[in-house]
Order: sequence, then C-alpha cells, then structure tokens
Amino acid sequence: MDTPASISITRSGPISTIILNSTGNGNALDLRLYRDLEAALGQLSVDPETKAIVVEGSGADFCAGIDFDYLQGLQKDDNLVQWRDGYTGFVRSVWNNPKIVIAKVRGRAHGIGCELALLADMTFCDETATFGHPEAKWGWVEPTIWPWLAGVKVSKEYLATGALMKAAEAERNGLVNEVLPVADLDKHVTDLVTDLAVMPEGTVEANKKRINWPYRDVSRVLEDDRYYEVSFDWVRNSREVDYGFYKRVAELGFTEAVRLRDNEFAE
Repeated sequence: MDTPASISITRSGPISTIILNSTGNGNALDLRLYRDLEAALGQLSVDPETKAIVVEGSGADFCAGIDFDYLQGLQKDDNLVQWRDGYTGFVRSVWNNPKIVIAKVRGRAHGIGCELALLADMTFCDETATFGHPEAKWGWVEPTIWPWLAGVKVSKEYLATGALMKAAEAERNGLVNEVLPVADLDKHVTDLVTDLAVMPEGTVEANKKRINWPYRDVSRVLEDDRYYEVSFDWVRNSREVDYGFYKRVAELGFTEAVRLRDNEFAE
C-alpha cells in the first residue's frame, strides 16, 4: 500500500498551490511534512511558470502545529535538533523565497503552523481561523515572527499564555491582511494572485526584496545566527525535577519531600 502524500501541488496558470495533506490531526507537522514542504517551495522558487505560490491545508484546518506524539518519539531518540532545523527551513523557503508566498488559512494555524502562515508574504483567512501557540502550556517554546507583526506587548500576552487569537483580532493586530467570509476566501486569493501574475516581469520579486530588507533581522534572528535561540534543556530538566519531587511526596510524605528539596536548593 502506498504511503499517502504529505502534500500535493496544483497549478492554475501562473498560480501554484501547495496543499498540506498530512495524515495527522489537522495537518499536524512531522519531519516528513517539513521536508516535503520545504522541497516543494524550493522547486517552485525556480519554476519560471510559477508567478506566486499559495499554501493551504486540506480539510478544516491550515495546520494544527506540533504532533506531540511524534515529537515525544524524537525527544526519546534525542533527535529534537532535526525538528528545530525544520523551522529554519521555513524561513529560507518562505520568507526568503524569491516568489510571493500567500497563506490561505482556514481553521487552526497553531504552533509551527502559525509561524508558517505568518512568515508568508501575505496571509488571508476566513472567519473560522485561529492563530497562536497553545504548546506553550506544555512548556514548548519556538522561535517566532510575532514581535515583528503584532508588536512586543501583544506577542508577550499571547505567546506567554498560549492563548489563541481569533481571526478578527488577528486582522486588527496585523497578523493577517484580511478576514474573508468562508465562501469568499478562495476567490479573493485567486483574484489577487491573478493580478500579481500580470505585473511587469520582476516587479513583484523586487518589491518583496526591498520590503523585506528593513526587516532583515527576521532572517538573522530566526535563521542566520542562533544568538537568541532558546535552549530546550530546561524543559527536560524541569520535568525531571518535578518527577523526582512528586515521587518523594508519594514515598516520604509532603513535609519530608519539601525539607529534602529545600536542603538541595540551599547547598
């Protein structure tokens, strides 16, 4: 039996559309989908017939983000670095893609799926869309483009709490270009890309480059250098500390467990 494709590519004249088609819940990402998507974006970036690239999800969701069951397996095998490299691949293949990349979002755009949608040059969604990083509630932190789009205050509020932002609020805060009625989203994006395709040769690409230039720290911080990268060792270590403490509570009682913990921190 053939393995289902993680993505599919359709073409309509100058428009190439990449459709996320993961077997996971809500097009949740795994390494295969990461790599297939990056390869497709790279292929289309040099395709002379493609004037713009649309990325969307199959079914009700754009991308639900991290597949935690899959991620647990990577963590167990000490392969998290492969997962993190996937994010920098999105910076290269979306933000730095010479073609205009447009995200068409329905339903969930969460976690790394949210970052994929927001790294696109333009992001349009319908009224069902939600954006955010709910994985923060489980102690998982990703690099993010939010501060450049929504500002520092709003980004800290949503990313620190793992709260989700609804479509209308995402539009007000600059995360998306426009919220469309469910029935109008496809036509709006198609009409826009059709207009882009008839622009004089090289104009769209040149404008993308000159507009991205003042925001070059997006690429530098998220991909080019790793000075601001957050180490995930603290996540594993904190969980080990928690496990050890609650194991002592079960074996010795709360008072003795607290006493032993306090002695360790006093050393």
